[in-house]
Amino acid sequence: MPPKERVSRVMVLDAAFEMTRECGFENVTARKLAQRLGSSTQPIFRAYENMEMLKEDLFYKSAELFSDHMLKARVKGKPVYLTMGMAYIELAKQEKFLFKLIADIDVYDTGDIHEFLQQGDIGELLENLPGTEKFTEEMKKEVFRMVWMFTHGVATLVVSRRVDMDEGEIEGMLKKAYEGFVKIS
Repeated sequence: MPPKERVSRVMVLDAAFEMTRECGFENVTARKLAQRLGSSTQPIFRAYENMEMLKEDLFYKSAELFSDHMLKARVKGKPVYLTMGMAYIELAKQEKFLFKLIADIDVYDTGDIHEFLQQGDIGELLENLPGTEKFTEEMKKEVFRMVWMFTHGVATLVVSRRVDMDEGEIEGMLKKAYEGFVKIS
């Protein structure tokens, strides 16, 4: 029977996730990760062929955190685009380094917003878009796409400190943008 692994793939991923949260992935090296785990670099490269593969798993773990956070943020009686958008921007501010990692979407095969809109559970979100009751499903998807792109742009600007806005200003912008997108659709 082979010896039991002291450092598992999950342990490597979890430690790298915490390090990325603290200082960004660009500062996560195999040596620093091994130090955090109290091991040599060998278990890291047994778990992951290279650091790029670890980065990919970190990307998906971070994206899942953001997705879960947005879905849990939905509040009965408030527009879904607003609660999810505000939750996304707030988490981006709180988790700046994880946001930076997931904002680099051209690196991994994550699909795009069109694929996200094909998922089964998106129907409930589309049904709850105010002012779109007479819209076709395709029109609702288009509004959702535009709102998502706007929200991601605001999050990027806020996190990079290109704009300084409080929560009320951001909420007001999201509402105005949404109303404009509904109007032009």
